[in-house]
Amino acid sequence: MMVVQCLLLILYSSPVFLFMGTCVLGLFISSVFPCMVALTEDMVNYKGCATTVLVTSAGTGEMVLQLLTGQLIHSKGSYSFMLVGMISSCIGFTVFLGLLYIQHLHRSSQAATSKEIAMTEKPSSE
Repeated sequence: MMVVQCLLLILYSSPVFLFMGTCVLGLFISSVFPCMVALTEDMVNYKGCATTVLVTSAGTGEMVLQLLTGQLIHSKGSYSFMLVGMISSCIGFTVFLGLLYIQHLHRSSQAATSKEIAMTEKPSSE
């Protein structure tokens, strides 16, 4: 996805590549939200109310990003749209990697804690 965005930034003057690149980028982006919801569901045990908050927050974030991008396009020109898309993708990818690292640390600490508890517990004598 990041490669397509970089190519869109570089080859922004070619209408054919802009059309094809936008289609390919849309195919990549279409699977991001369901994957992120599934990943957070795997990481955090949440139920219906939390799902509502998650989906509402995602929709609000999408609306705010489009509003800010529209204002930027109006004042700076259409090239800024691709630049904002690239910057927000880089920020999102960095946050995603950070969350994966935190999940790895959390699971490792839980596994170590459960091993310590299992070693300290004594079997009951009957």
